Amino acid sequence: MKSVSSEKAFHDSPYFSLKHSNYFQVYDELLTKYVGHSITFLEIGVLDGGSLFMWRDFFGKDARIIGIDMNPEAEKWRQNGFEIFIGDQADPNFWKKLYSEIGLIDVLLDDGGHRNDQQLVTMELSIANIRDGGVVIIEDTQTSYMKFENIKKFSFVNLLCKKIDALYSRSGDLRINGSVYSNYVHSIQFFESICALHIDRSKCKLNIRVENNGIKSFAEDYRYENDGIFQDTLRTLYDFISIDYLTPSRSAKNPQLADLMDNFILRRLIRFFVIPPRGVIYFLLKVANTIKLLKIIRQLELMDRRK
Repeated sequence: MKSVSSEKAFHDSPYFSLKHSNYFQVYDELLTKYVGHSITFLEIGVLDGGSLFMWRDFFGKDARIIGIDMNPEAEKWRQNGFEIFIGDQADPNFWKKLYSEIGLIDVLLDDGGHRNDQQLVTMELSIANIRDGGVVIIEDTQTSYMKFENIKKFSFVNLLCKKIDALYSRSGDLRINGSVYSNYVHSIQFFESICALHIDRSKCKLNIRVENNGIKSFAEDYRYENDGIFQDTLRTLYDFISIDYLTPSRSAKNPQLADLMDNFILRRLIRFFVIPPRGVIYFLLKVANTIKLLKIIRQLELMDRRK
């Protein structure tokens, strides 16, 4: 099936709809892959009907288009072949009842009330009801930066940023508590005024380190080469007293020390003495790195102002 751009479908709709000019390129990037397929598409906020016809034109005749609105007048669009449900998107019970009736969906587009509570409840109660390969799209998230009855600290965008922790909880290098997002959300995208959560349970796996069978040369690590004598001294001292945590290269260079550290009692005894000074050294190293980072940020800000 030949794809119709979302912008053309928008302008060709026989009924009124309001969008922002930059949204169409995001729609096309996120949604073109669903065109011509038998997907279930759900949109929140459909009263004037224009977006319903827009999406049917965009996705094609095989798409199941569902609309949600709080105004009972939206029920009139059922006569045009759309499924319409009346309810409050900020009500968790509404979503539980809805999904028990319609089943899993492929795409959710939130163009509803744009308040923090509405966007958050919609997202929280929907991600487990999206098929793998599907997406949750929250638009008009610029309201997180407007007064719009919002306290900025608890704005939707800030709350969504905190969900990034759930993605990193899948890292085998970290100890971060997971959440429902860890099991469903493979990735999160931020566009100007639009946020998208990509759902794929099969990709939400623990991320562990893997090695091939190639020859190791144990090349020297140069990442800290230009940090300066203070940080270099702290790092050297930290590395010197951290004999209880041997890197693969250090173990290879010091096999006798590696054998000693295999002794559980000896390793515990060494840790008893080295942990306190190591904590102080690491704290000083973090302070030094933070000072350097703040200087770089300040330098970049000055460069940006000169442009």
